[in-house]
Amino acid sequence: MAALPYMQLYIADYLADTMHLSTEEHGAYLLLMFNYWQTGRAIPKNRLAKIARMSNDRWNAVESSLREFFNDNGTDWVHERIERDLEGVRSSLEQKSAAGKASARARKAKKSTQPERDYNGCSTVVNRPLQQNTDGNPTNKDTDTDTDTDIKDLNPERDTRATDDTPPVDNPDTDYLAPMGKFSITPDWLPGTDFTRQATLWGINLGDEPGYTAEELQQFRDYWSCEGRVKHQMQWEQTFAQSLRTSRVRQQIPSQRKPAAMGISQPDSTIPPGFRG
Repeated sequence: MAALPYMQLYIADYLADTMHLSTEEHGAYLLLMFNYWQTGRAIPKNRLAKIARMSNDRWNAVESSLREFFNDNGTDWVHERIERDLEGVRSSLEQKSAAGKASARARKAKKSTQPERDYNGCSTVVNRPLQQNTDGNPTNKDTDTDTDTDIKDLNPERDTRATDDTPPVDNPDTDYLAPMGKFSITPDWLPGTDFTRQATLWGINLGDEPGYTAEELQQFRDYWSCEGRVKHQMQWEQTFAQSLRTSRVRQQIPSQRKPAAMGISQPDSTIPPGFRG
């Protein structure tokens, strides 16, 4: 499977379980966990020393201390907690994929029925024949005396009020499914539905959902689409959240004006009347 954006490392639990490890053992254990998460599978026993960046002699010295964090099935070292986290991610991706496919099928079915509805709507229109006088010429007289029901309401005040009461329509592609692995920003890129909650975990308060405006999102897309950088979805969301925080902090800082320079008075060179030098 593709490498995941980030790994949940619970610092308090980690320190509580590894207080007895040496600095060398800490480094080896972290490298093993990182490789486990990056590859998404158990670590073969014949690659443990290489992944831990150790010689065989040094690995033999620390192997017994690190074995307690893994289950040895004979050929691989299995980490139970990481396996549970990976299973949760796989399940979430499968659900999102199924939801995206179902939504695509629904949109396709909706588009296929649209022409039929348009045709049925047009077939009910009946044109009124023109009235003709006795000499065969058409007239513009309306014989309908009921002027209260057929006249279109042209009240501009009510039309304006109806327009003002209608909320702006924002139709983002809620069916957007982020690619697996690293990718460049595309014109239709969107943060996840839990974007504001994730930003809170990163120490960034973006306010109410969705946490950004359409203008801020478009500016972010325009900037990074030109850069050509590739990141995971979670990394892009973190970059977007940091960008929003930075721009909003700058907007809150009042502009600092430089104090006006002290003017230097100029001597009066006017010659008084009647003065003789």
